[in-house]
Amino acid sequence: MTKVSPKKNHDPARVNEISAKLMENPELASLISELSASTDDASDLVKGLLQASINAGLQAEMDAHLGYEHSDRKGKAQMDSASGANYRNGSYTKTVGSAYGAVEVTVPRDRAGTFRPQMVPKGARRLTELDDMIISLYAGGMTLRDIQHHL
Repeated sequence: MTKVSPKKNHDPARVNEISAKLMENPELASLISELSASTDDASDLVKGLLQASINAGLQAEMDAHLGYEHSDRKGKAQMDSASGANYRNGSYTKTVGSAYGAVEVTVPRDRAGTFRPQMVPKGARRLTELDDMIISLYAGGMTLRDIQHHL
C-alpha cells in the first residue's frame, strides 16, 4: 500500500522570497526567461532539477552505505581488507509521481542486496515532501552537493 503525505500550505511571503533569490542567479534567471513561453517548460525545468537531485542523493546514500565513493579505489581497497566486501551492482530505473508529474529516478544496487534507499523507499510510488524540500533548498541557494549532504 502506498503512503501519501498531506500537502502543506505555502506561505506567499516565502514564495516571493524564493522567487527573488532565484532571479538573483543570472544563469538561472536567463534559463527561466527562455522557458517562460509555456508552463509545461517551467514544470519540466523543476522536474529536471528534482530528478537530478534525487539521483545525486541516492548515489550519496549508496556511498554512505558502502563506505566509499563511486570512483574511490583506495576507499574500496580499505573496505575490502577491513570486512566482507560489498560492491555496487548497477542500478534500476523507477518512475515515481510528484507534484510536477512522473519523475524517472535511477536507484543503485549493491551485490549483497542490503541497500535500502531512504529518499525513495522500496515500493514508494509517490513523492510529496521530498520534492518540496529539494526545491526549497535549491531556491535558498544550496548547490546539489550541499543538498546531498543535507539529505
